[in-house]
Amino acid sequence: MTARLRGWIKDRDRHTCQNPLCGLSVAMEPNLLLEVDHILPVSKGGLSEPENLQTLCWRCNRTKGAKMPA
Repeated sequence: MTARLRGWIKDRDRHTCQNPLCGLSVAMEPNLLLEVDHILPVSKGGLSEPENLQTLCWRCNRTKGAKMPA
């Protein structure tokens, strides 16, 4: 995944964690670390395509790990 794609995904997601139970954003927490996550993990066959990528805060991304989407 390129840095350009990561930036595009974060812009698309308005620099907000896409976990519906979280929703933190850099507007709420300026020092928030956001990461781009594969919805379907690469280890399970997921691709680095925009429709399989989402922005998550570091805490939500660590919690999710390589779990399959619900």
